[in-house]
Amino acid sequence: MGRRRKGSECPELEALQGSGHALLSIDGLWCPSCAAATEQVIQRTPGVSEVGVSFATSTALIRWDPTRLQLRDLARRVRRLGYRLGPSMSAEETLSRIDRQVEGLGIRLAVAAFFGMWTMLPSLLLYLDSGDIATSPTGWWIAFAAGIASLPVLAFTGGPILLAGWRTLRTGVPGMDTLVGIGATAALALSLWQLYRGQAHVYFDTAVMLVTLLTLGRFIETRTLRHAAQAIDALQDTLPETADWLQDDGKFQRVDATGVPPGALIQVPAGQRVPLDGCLVEGRTQLDRAVLTGESLPVAAAPGDAIEAGCVNLVSPILVRVEAGVGQRHIDRIGARIAEAAGAKGDTQRLADGVARWVVPVALTLAFLTGLMSALLGLPAQEAVLRAVSVLVVACPCAVGIAVPVAYVTAASQAARQGILFRHPAALETMARIDRILFDKTGTLTEGRLGLLRVERRSDSALDDAALIALAAYAEQGVDHPIAQALQDATGENPSMVSAAPVRRHQRGVSREDSHWGRILVGSRAFLSQQGVACNDADDHEVTSPDIQLRVELAVAGRWLATLVLEDRLREDAPAAIRRLHDQGIECAIVTGDARAPADRIAERLGISKQRVHADCTPEAKALIVKHTRGSVAFAGDGINDGPALAQAAIGLSVADASSTATAAAGVAIAEGGVGRVADARAFARHAYGVMRQNLAFALIYNALGLSLAAFGAIPPVVAVIAMAMSSLTVVANATRLAAQ
Repeated sequence: MGRRRKGSECPELEALQGSGHALLSIDGLWCPSCAAATEQVIQRTPGVSEVGVSFATSTALIRWDPTRLQLRDLARRVRRLGYRLGPSMSAEETLSRIDRQVEGLGIRLAVAAFFGMWTMLPSLLLYLDSGDIATSPTGWWIAFAAGIASLPVLAFTGGPILLAGWRTLRTGVPGMDTLVGIGATAALALSLWQLYRGQAHVYFDTAVMLVTLLTLGRFIETRTLRHAAQAIDALQDTLPETADWLQDDGKFQRVDATGVPPGALIQVPAGQRVPLDGCLVEGRTQLDRAVLTGESLPVAAAPGDAIEAGCVNLVSPILVRVEAGVGQRHIDRIGARIAEAAGAKGDTQRLADGVARWVVPVALTLAFLTGLMSALLGLPAQEAVLRAVSVLVVACPCAVGIAVPVAYVTAASQAARQGILFRHPAALETMARIDRILFDKTGTLTEGRLGLLRVERRSDSALDDAALIALAAYAEQGVDHPIAQALQDATGENPSMVSAAPVRRHQRGVSREDSHWGRILVGSRAFLSQQGVACNDADDHEVTSPDIQLRVELAVAGRWLATLVLEDRLREDAPAAIRRLHDQGIECAIVTGDARAPADRIAERLGISKQRVHADCTPEAKALIVKHTRGSVAFAGDGINDGPALAQAAIGLSVADASSTATAAAGVAIAEGGVGRVADARAFARHAYGVMRQNLAFALIYNALGLSLAAFGAIPPVVAVIAMAMSSLTVVANATRLAAQ
């Protein structure tokens, strides 16, 4: 990306000036500490009321007073840190940026591993020497070779760490990069001084190890950050890229949807997704709005009704007047809400960074006091410096830096074999601490598609249930509609007859002419009535509310034969899953876009109180409910409409067969099994989180003891390096216990 001329400003930022609220991108973030430093700088800017910087998405959610703050001034402040503030990137651009970061870290890690090996081998030879080699010219050349081998690691792999450490220290938010940068620089400086004095006691391996371990942790971390961008990218992939635009000559031209302005007329054929928001001006149809609301039943649409992008036109071609173009559609706002939730919530910072922020000033102060007291006690200058450097080396919490990533990789790999995918370490930590789970209904607690519940046939019918189902499926053959699919599925191993006669679609049903059966009608009671067929209510079972179940009538040759009752069936494992979660002390609730009646019915069957049922919720309303629910809240969903709630929750859970957007937005994805795996995921997370805490506790104890001993000169730099390596190996060994779970 080319550098802008000084004084020139991004016009996109100028356009956002008056809004007072925006989600902006930050180009160049290297680590969570960089994000924290940038957030501090923005927060301290006069006129900024609220800011949240997410390292995961490289975005900043900012609220400001347009009368007090100019965005161009804020951009200059961020630029002084070495980053660029700009308009939010597309999901594709964000994914590309993260991929470049992963590739770059992989190369840096490979360089560190190769040249680090050649640094460690000479150093190991000197450590194991009884004294003859180290004091000879050969020993000096061995130490010199170790120094040459360390330079690519320190310059190439460690360069970004040193730069990030300086930036965060300058802004008063020091993190792991600062501490590692100081420790590596001190070890390098002392080693060069020793070579200058003709001594072979060098510590190049110390600097290399510090840089390599931090880079390894950063590489693992960055590989887990793609899911936030994937959620928005998957959302955009759901929509058609083209639209049929009505031209002045009365013909429709297929064009890129981004070029269709508000006010234009577009045609949406039957069976296609609506590309743009608008108002229905011609035609009547039924819409599948599950992508936006989760509602499993089709919704009737007539002229004057609002039509949203992402809905599927099920029945007949319609003409729509565009009211919102690409970027302004309702589904675009859902994508923005996912990104804003990630920005507002921020990335769960490693406890290591929090530790590093107080370790940095403590370590620097203790190192200074150690060197000063050693000098005052009459120790040689070299000994005083060695003690100070030992304090800095011991203070570098490399074990802390890899404790969470290593435990996460081990736990995530084992969980993946069981069909549970944890997206990032924070997902494990949060899943272990949740006390409430809010469930979407359609597709999460239920199967998410219509299924045949029963057949209510007239008493004198000569056809059995299987024959009636096959006849109805035969009539619906070739129709792209949830009811048709449910009837086809219900035929099971007895597929419906193959038809040569075309099917005719009507507003509330279908008809097919057959040489043997005559005219077959499948649809609503109103449709059959319009066709002159009366349904025989005398033989009906109790009529079920249309808000709970869908009743489809079947008539042949002008005679009503049966009612086929369809419903979105409860998942088989859902009742047991809710009971297990209740037994674990988890409070469960339902948040759905469906109507109140079906939501209450499902809640009753699951043993969930009706007071904990939220119905008729828009995607935005779901996110608000999650936001205002007390405690540590998880949200389980499966659809695009669940994206904002999944992002807003402390942890999002997507069930098997969820949409790509829901799966990408969730912190935990259930790849195999049903909703029952949610309880399994929590149990696994609690065990893994316990191992993480053990690792962190050990690393902190190591640092506390090491600092005390180093300050009194009991640990020279060589021993500090060995102890640091042993602490890291202990952390790795403890994490391997998760592989046996």
